[in-house]
Amino acid sequence: MSYPPTEADVISNDSLFSDSVEFDAAEKPIAAEDVHGFAEAKEQPLGHDDRGLPTDDAVMHAGSRYPEEEPAGPPPPVTNAFMKPRKTATKPPREWVPVNLQVPEEDQEDEFDIGTAQKPVYESPETPAATGGAAAPKVRFVNGEPDIRGEVTNCFEEPGLLYRIVDRPNKTWAFYNDSRSFEVHVVCTFGKHSKITPLENTKMTRDESTGEYVMELTVYPGETEPFIKGFVNGFSSKLSALPLSQEYFQARSEAQNQQVVQVEMDAIRAIAGDETDAERILQICLENGLPFVDLSFPPVQSSIESGAAKPFKRLPWGRPRMYVKPELHDQIRLFRNRICPGEVEQGELGDCWLMCAVATQAEDPTVVMQMFRHPKGADSARCERAIGAYRVSFNKNGLWRSILVDDYFPVIAGAPAFAHSRDLCELWPAVLEKAFAKMHGSYAMIQSGDPMHALTDMTGFPAMRIDEMVAKAAVHNGRDLESQMIQWQRKGYQAILTTPGKAPAIPADAQSSPDFSDQPEMEEAFAGTGFLPGHAYSVLDVKEFQKGQIRLICLRNPWVHGSGWTRAWAWDALEWQQHRDIATACGFSKHKGDTSIVWMTFEDALKYFIGGGVLFRAPAAHDARVPITFADCKPGAVFQVSVKAPMDVTFILSNMDHRGMHVDEAGAAESDPNNIDYPPVMLSLAAPVPKETDVYQVVQNSSTDMTQPSDNAWLFLQAREIAMTCHLEPSAAPYLLIPRLMEGDETVGNGNGGGEDMRDFVHPIYYVNDYVHLFRNAPSVKAKEIAVTIGFEADEEIGDNIVVVMCKIGEGNAVFENFPKFPTDDVEPHEEELYFQTKESNCGYAQEKAGTAIY
Repeated sequence: MSYPPTEADVISNDSLFSDSVEFDAAEKPIAAEDVHGFAEAKEQPLGHDDRGLPTDDAVMHAGSRYPEEEPAGPPPPVTNAFMKPRKTATKPPREWVPVNLQVPEEDQEDEFDIGTAQKPVYESPETPAATGGAAAPKVRFVNGEPDIRGEVTNCFEEPGLLYRIVDRPNKTWAFYNDSRSFEVHVVCTFGKHSKITPLENTKMTRDESTGEYVMELTVYPGETEPFIKGFVNGFSSKLSALPLSQEYFQARSEAQNQQVVQVEMDAIRAIAGDETDAERILQICLENGLPFVDLSFPPVQSSIESGAAKPFKRLPWGRPRMYVKPELHDQIRLFRNRICPGEVEQGELGDCWLMCAVATQAEDPTVVMQMFRHPKGADSARCERAIGAYRVSFNKNGLWRSILVDDYFPVIAGAPAFAHSRDLCELWPAVLEKAFAKMHGSYAMIQSGDPMHALTDMTGFPAMRIDEMVAKAAVHNGRDLESQMIQWQRKGYQAILTTPGKAPAIPADAQSSPDFSDQPEMEEAFAGTGFLPGHAYSVLDVKEFQKGQIRLICLRNPWVHGSGWTRAWAWDALEWQQHRDIATACGFSKHKGDTSIVWMTFEDALKYFIGGGVLFRAPAAHDARVPITFADCKPGAVFQVSVKAPMDVTFILSNMDHRGMHVDEAGAAESDPNNIDYPPVMLSLAAPVPKETDVYQVVQNSSTDMTQPSDNAWLFLQAREIAMTCHLEPSAAPYLLIPRLMEGDETVGNGNGGGEDMRDFVHPIYYVNDYVHLFRNAPSVKAKEIAVTIGFEADEEIGDNIVVVMCKIGEGNAVFENFPKFPTDDVEPHEEELYFQTKESNCGYAQEKAGTAIY
């Protein structure tokens, strides 16, 4: 579920102008629809070509034939060292209009300042021709605009690369690079009678044998380079668009680090000394009016590449105000546009497993916004955002964590290098990815993974892989899987399906296509589907028609490749006309033409997808989490659970995730956390045995399927999380939830048989309720402690209609020998208060509490 870091390919070695287009044809400014590429150009003689166009310096004096532009404004202030400073201001917007995003009704304080967000409009929606005005705009730039005014000529057949700007009155040429992936090397040879001077970074040599002048220049992304000034008497030219060089990245990274990043960090260290705790640094910055820099995850190369087997290319770090236009600085927001799948650019990191999970989350914008809510309210959020501090809530190892980060992101040519919104003023994708990277030690540590893990980390809900179910369905026509998916859909669970293969590299420039060069068979296999290998796609709907004769599944494709889905039940397919009732049931008239929504037969789905998963989503659930430890396989707490009305309760046990534990070791990012053996665990739910005193019977044990716990099997699972949903009745209460750990060389005593002491790798909060603290005199206090987190989810608020009391149980209890019936005379409430968390439904953050019962 990952693809390698993206590298741009060589575009071409074509020259500025083609054999069929003479020099002065290119001198003529072109409209957007006339933009086309140019190949090799020959030196032109002094005089006119066969169409009567002058080819010498006379052209340079023809400025009066072109409308004069308004003079450019003064240059903007220099805010970064990773881009060449502009000499002129960018064109101001014609007007400002509100963004296409409404403030959520429940957000009375407008925490994210959505209500004041506006977007600029730079051109009139009506073309000048339609209103009787001048000609339409000549060229539309993709990523910026030239720093010099003049007549613009596209230099490549592919737009968005290099443009030549001719200032006729001043007799100068310049080049502007509108790409984000390429450096363009320009070589022009001018006739010996030319009278020209190289400008700025242009290098000039003279061929002594011919008297010709050779001018060479490299133009980097987003930058304008003056080229020559003077009289031109014919020329030939050649240019090459090449991947950005390591020298480019090294130079820009060092300049930005020395001139900007280190200056800000030194200002903080002058006050904070050796302190690196992010929360304390934030307070220092707030009190002293300093831009916040997270010294626990600083904007340096190690935060990108730690744990990687090979070094990453060096990237500069920049804040949004360093790469967006000055007039947009006060428009920087977490959210500015409608949150929906496909609005996030994946970037070059290769973490498509995470981006697939983000796209799934984006199906519900409210859930995404909740992750960014500040625990202390809107005013605190605004104060922190003003100095570049942001928070994201994740559920890691079972506990809710508020991850604090600054707004420095790795950048390439004036845009984030990794995940980002298409609107560079919108930050939530980049902030989310950075917080996820910080939580695991570096960006390298999140390059590959399981999208179901990412979904659990973002929501706290348990998940399950369904690879075996999909494989069996492909053999047995999928009836069982289809039925299961319909049930999941009715319960509000989120299923995803995954494609085989490795995700292809996607160059940074939006117009580039995925690179299938190392797996051409995948390009052929997915031709006409719009899908990409190595990606995950959300299941939106599953429907049956005509007594099961027609079975359709609807998927979201946020990254449509090519023309999208073109097979049966494509939007222009005849099936919709032949089955009007099905078209109505599937919302054909509403969604027709939306290539991100794909209807296909279940049979076709089984041809292209080889696995998937289901997130047991319960948005209305209240949540509680308690970290505990095992010592000698005995839990530090068991839980007495009572309910006042019949209800379903989900119990969760989370192991410590291995991702990010060895970030300081080279190659750690390449190790698959799924291939690491987790401690084998189980959850047992017991109920009182009728007519017997202090005797309980195990009624449910966790299994591989959360929705189907076992009543007669004891199955320990080596998994990151396990869970089970149980139906509880008031008459059978109080229940007893017993976390279990299987005995083995790594779990008994000091664990000398192997395994790591997690204390060295995880946050101390996971050991706050450690065994040695709760059982000071017990024999097991000298054993290695294995940390887990116990979770509770219920539609009722925990502490009201469901009561959970933390208890302790004797180390010698028969339940630990897998006896179904066991005594409970050694079960009693804890006297010591335990740390725990609660989170209300539809709330993005948890409350930290302490007590002997959850409230």
